[in-house]
Amino acid sequence: MRRLLTRRREALALVSVLLALALALAFMTRLTTPKQHAYGSVWGHFLQEEPDSEDVLFFGSSLVYCDVAPAALWETTGLSSFVMAGPEQTIPMTALYLREALRTQSPQAVFVELTGMFYHRCTNYTKTNVGQMPWGYNRLAATFTEAEPEVRAGLLFPLLFYHDRWSELTADDWTVALRGYSRDPLAGYTCMRQWRPSEGFQVRPPERDPENFERSWASLVQIRDLCLSRGIIPVFYVAPTLLRVRQADMDALLARVRALEGARVLDGNAVFDSPGLDESYDFYDSLHLNVAGARKFTEFLGGWIRSELALRPAAARDAALWRARSEYLRALEAQPLEQWKPKES
Repeated sequence: MRRLLTRRREALALVSVLLALALALAFMTRLTTPKQHAYGSVWGHFLQEEPDSEDVLFFGSSLVYCDVAPAALWETTGLSSFVMAGPEQTIPMTALYLREALRTQSPQAVFVELTGMFYHRCTNYTKTNVGQMPWGYNRLAATFTEAEPEVRAGLLFPLLFYHDRWSELTADDWTVALRGYSRDPLAGYTCMRQWRPSEGFQVRPPERDPENFERSWASLVQIRDLCLSRGIIPVFYVAPTLLRVRQADMDALLARVRALEGARVLDGNAVFDSPGLDESYDFYDSLHLNVAGARKFTEFLGGWIRSELALRPAAARDAALWRARSEYLRALEAQPLEQWKPKES
């Protein structure tokens, strides 16, 4: 009997040590992982949103998180929204982001920017796009299907990536690690505060990878199917840019997307003049809108949503939160924009 009790105590002590070690490793991982407050993949902030509180969700690359300002959409339509885009987010990554987002939200419509159809399978931002996702099936799926083999170990065990950040830790790292993320005042939007003189419309160098294009197409169809199965309107759109995918390639893609039953399509370049975009002032660079351009494009989207989708705001929305977000955006817009200047070598 004594031997049995001794073994139980030893087993309990071992389990306690292992649990303490696991908790310590989890906290160190949480502390050293870079905190993401802007420039996409803001999962920490997104998960602070009340469940089922978003009418519209936006997905895609920096062409989304620099161009769509949810507070401006709320002012125009009364609809709540959040931007869950990521830098150079591919369409297969978008499909996984959507699946993860739908665990906590039930939007009326989902907008997916289409330029990601032309990206390579792996981009330069895997550590951010995958590494900021919540732990679970979708993150594991992204790790093994969308990440380069050489970074998978670090995505599974982030301390391999970030163990040397101890000397770089800031007060923000400690605050988020101990208290968690706050509500994002910009709801996933990243405010660009410079303007760059226009060099006119240009053609983006093609990224030809037919096999990956078809793989991305399969993911786009999955996005459409998932949305329709949840009663969500899928909208596939092209952001207005000065640097554009070759017109023949984009036209072929848009024709294919328009043939998808149940999908809605909007080509922002075809209606470039409708938002009143000024190519000499409303762009941060040839791809991204600054805050002035984002205001114009988002208000245009609001009008399009009213006329084409006829969405109505859900009754139980946090009006005080959205008024605060509107005031915050207006304060940013009130500050003069700076002219972009090249970095001195």
